Amino acid sequence: VVGEYGRRCFAQRGIPVEQSFVYTAQNPTLERAREICGVLLDGYDSGALTEIFVIYTDMESRLASEARSTRLLPFHRTYFAAPAKEKAVTRAFEFQPSVEAVLDHLMPSYIAGFVYSALVDSFCAEQNARMAAMDAANRNAEELLSQLSLEYNQVRQSAITQEITEISAGAKAQRRSRKEGL
Repeated sequence: VVGEYGRRCFAQRGIPVEQSFVYTAQNPTLERAREICGVLLDGYDSGALTEIFVIYTDMESRLASEARSTRLLPFHRTYFAAPAKEKAVTRAFEFQPSVEAVLDHLMPSYIAGFVYSALVDSFCAEQNARMAAMDAANRNAEELLSQLSLEYNQVRQSAITQEITEISAGAKAQRRSRKEGL
């Protein structure tokens, strides 16, 4: 598990965590992805893990994020199906030095790249959620300020009207008293 949110999520559900990477999800780096990849591949190679899934948050759009689950290992052959528009391969590929050596070199890079991508996607989704929350808070604050400003202006206007009414009533009373005194 990477990040505090994931740790809390598993803890609340009583799901045991095999290993927790203590650094924050705030600064995804390829070095951290390689460290995670090493742990995953060691577990897979030793037989302790039979499947590896990565669950992460992905931004669908500016307004929506979605939790995704992707199986990294073992591969399924549908991942490698040729698109219908591509020409079929008629000659067998030659691998130098061997298929195993190529895969042994390629797999850590692929897994580390995918994990890094998931870390970056999750970080971006989190930042987007924070920006959306701040934007909503800002709009609510502006609306509240607008309402308070309107209320303040109404109270001020009513105080001015009250003063004008008192002044004009006082002026009328003075005029009446002068007329009666003459």
